[in-house]
Amino acid sequence: MRLPLRLIAIVTLAAAGAAHAGTPLVDPTRPMSATDPAPAAAEPGGVRVQAVVIRPGSRVAVVDGRLVHAGDRIANLLIEEVTPEGVRYSQDGHSRFARLKCPTPLTVRRGAPRLRDPP
Repeated sequence: MRLPLRLIAIVTLAAAGAAHAGTPLVDPTRPMSATDPAPAAAEPGGVRVQAVVIRPGSRVAVVDGRLVHAGDRIANLLIEEVTPEGVRYSQDGHSRFARLKCPTPLTVRRGAPRLRDPP
């Protein structure tokens, strides 16, 4: 019995992905002399806010590598609010605030001029 080529490809890719799981991605454009920044410290409850994006009608954050909105749950945490400074959450009946370390405001404007392709 022959396996379909598509199934073989999926199994091969899954095996390759499992072999490389946990291996950090390398930026090929990064200079060899660059050093890694220190990872953001977690709050006392173990929550680490990595990014906050606020747009009209939408507030999202990246908490411990996951994209979250107000009302979302991560394990035993309930995300109560996303603010420009960080995330308010409740854990074990206590409300806490995890601050975004070194926030760097970034303004994105719509309708910005596009770069033209070289002639």
